[in-house]
Amino acid sequence: MELTVKNRNDEVRVLDVPANAEYNVMEILKTFGYKMRATCGGMGLCADCHCKILNGYDQLNQITEQELETLDEIPDAAFNSRLACQIKPGEHLNGVFLHLSGKDHF
Repeated sequence: MELTVKNRNDEVRVLDVPANAEYNVMEILKTFGYKMRATCGGMGLCADCHCKILNGYDQLNQITEQELETLDEIPDAAFNSRLACQIKPGEHLNGVFLHLSGKDHF
């Protein structure tokens, strides 16, 4: 399946993600070399993996209360914001286009 990612430098890359990937989107991005600190370990608390979904928002798993609370604390969060660590893997990622918005700590 194809997941399109625009990084923090506005470079766009199409990732060929195995349909049977078992990791959340943050972990998938890390395997493709995207750097994010993820200080909360994927619990949806730190917002290091904040992204904006440019296409396919409605295809994603439902947003959790914890994710909403964290996004509420981010000044540049928008209606299409998500935390990559809270987006589950699966066929629904095919065609999704996301823009990494969190801070690059590397």
